Order: sequence, then C-alpha cells, then structure tokens
Amino acid sequence: MPAEVVEGRTGSESSRPQRAAPAVRPRHVAPGRDGHRDSDTLVDMTTIAELVSSAGGVLHKRDLVASGATDRHLTAAVRSRSVSRPRRGWYSTWSSHDPRYIAVAVGGRLTGASALHLLGAWSWSSRRPPVTVSVPETASRLRRRRGVRVVWDPVELSGRGSTWAVDPRDALARAVVEARSFEDAVILVDWARDEGIVHDDDDAAEVLSRKRADAAGLVAWSEGGAESILESAAGTRLRRAGRHVVRQVRIEGTNKIIDMVVDGIIGFETDGRAHHERRFDEDRVKDADIAREGRIPFRASAQMVRDRWRSTAEAIEALVHTAGGPRPVEGACNSSLPRVLGPRGRRRWRLAVPRWRTGHELPAG
Repeated sequence: MPAEVVEGRTGSESSRPQRAAPAVRPRHVAPGRDGHRDSDTLVDMTTIAELVSSAGGVLHKRDLVASGATDRHLTAAVRSRSVSRPRRGWYSTWSSHDPRYIAVAVGGRLTGASALHLLGAWSWSSRRPPVTVSVPETASRLRRRRGVRVVWDPVELSGRGSTWAVDPRDALARAVVEARSFEDAVILVDWARDEGIVHDDDDAAEVLSRKRADAAGLVAWSEGGAESILESAAGTRLRRAGRHVVRQVRIEGTNKIIDMVVDGIIGFETDGRAHHERRFDEDRVKDADIAREGRIPFRASAQMVRDRWRSTAEAIEALVHTAGGPRPVEGACNSSLPRVLGPRGRRRWRLAVPRWRTGHELPAG
C-alpha cells in the first residue's frame, strides 16, 4: 500500500488543505423527457466512486464538487452504496471496518503501529494492531468508537502525512516507544531503514527521539543492513547475548553477501522459505564460498529463529567454541551499545541515556 495517498488530514469540520481531485467531469448527455440526463445514474454510481477511488479511497466533498459533482449525484452515489460517508463532508470507497475508514470517521488519522502495519512493517504477529488515531491538540467534535484509541499530537504533525495517516516517520516515533518489547522496537527501526523511511544515523536518531529521548539509542542497536525480520531479530538476540555481529559482509572475490558474521567466525544466513526454497543449489554454493574464506557457514530457517531460538543459539555457541572462538559474555562485546532497561509505567522497554561529565569537555577556543 502506498505511503501517501491524498495530501491533507481529517479532524474537526474546519476547512483543511487537500490535493485537488483528478480532472474528471460527469458525462454530458441531452436531457430526457423528465428534464434529467439519462446518464445521471451512471454518473452517480460510477464517476463519483471512480473519483474517490483514484484519490486513494477517500475524498472531501469540495474536491468532488470541483470536479463537477452535484449534491444530487453525491446523494445517489451514497444510496447506491458505491461510496459511503465516514464523516460529514467525506466520501469513501473503503469498507467501514477498514482502519483508514475508522480513523477518518473518528476525525483523525492513523498513527503508530496501526499506520505502519498498512505500510507493510515487519511484525511477528499476523493480527492487525489495535487502531490508534492521531488528532491535533486543538481537535474537537470527535466521534469516539469502542476499541479505538485516540491520541493528541502537536498541531505541526497535521502538515505532514496523508489524509488517512500521519507521516510514516511520526508513526514510527510513536510505534517504537509503544512496542511490546525491545526486540519489536528494533525490528521496526530495521524495517524503516530498509524502506528508506529513515536514512543515516543522525536522521534516524532525530525521528526516534520525537516521543522519548532514550529511543534515539535504538539507532546503535539497529545499525542497518537487516533485510528481513529474521535478520533483525537474530542480530538483536545475538548482540544481547554478548556476541559481536557485523551485517552484510561481502565474500571476497564474489558479489555474494553474508547476512551477518558472528564473532568473526560464523557466516550466519537466515532462510525465509518463500525466498530460499527455489535456491537450494545456489545456497549450498554460497556455503562453500563462506567456508573457503575461513568461516563456518550456518543457516537458520524462519522456524529456527521464531520458535526454536534457544537451540539455534546453542548451536551457534557450540560452533564458535569448536572453532576456538570466545565464550559470550553479556555486554562485553557490545559495551558501546545503550543498556536495555526494564519496563516502567506504560513503557515495555527503555534504554539508559548516557550521562556526560562536564569535567571531560574540551575547553572552548
């Protein structure tokens, strides 16, 4: 699903900027005996729906009127159920159960995990996250719905994003601090890096710190380079266990890339079934290339990462030990990473924020 559909936002009934609707006009046909055009029904049921659909699924009345629609056309389109009105002045082709429809009906836009889910964010759960709707601090006349969470955000967020969702960067800032676990938060950051939603470390840190300052520390844990939820989760777990992990390592003399190298010894590859079941021979050749370079190839399936991580981690430890590598010491290899703290209040995870001593600062000039 595209990250942006129609520029603007929903909320109170005040006028808001929207992207102009496509220049599609109702078809003109000579009036019939009753004084109405014979094509009115076609215009009502088809053209209105096409206008709304081409705008992404939701459009304001003023944009439809600007394209030639009349109140009569709009009323007929609603009665025919080709479109519906989630809120006064808004017309949509979405199902009433669609999170986007619900957000517009409430008077706001999707944010947090519910917005990122529709953009394809990585998640272990296939279930749709609870709907979270962002409204400006000045919003009024909201239509509350059972099971829908409403959050008030700064007014400046209203100028970013689409009609149905806040900007993906703002949604990310909320989603990471509300994540169910630290691992889930890192997974979201890795996904955002892979999608290009955040760019370099400085850019990512600025975005992640918008809700909570300590969340900027996720940049160090994310590092970048993860291309799937399997790579993201495995890398985070290995680091937390004291392993040294380097992502996306090129095999010398080839154009092949190892998902991650663990403790400089293990060439660790994660195999998502859909991608790798057609590449059996290629993967075996890659394993041989890893071995020729002096590393031990090791592959983990999706089930080994998701459901059997303990035995997978034990296998990696045994291989490292057999090769004469170091025993893991939690935090020893990753002392520069922000320390992960326990839950507090509504937060399921926190990061320690480094305290700088002013006595160590260099003198000015």
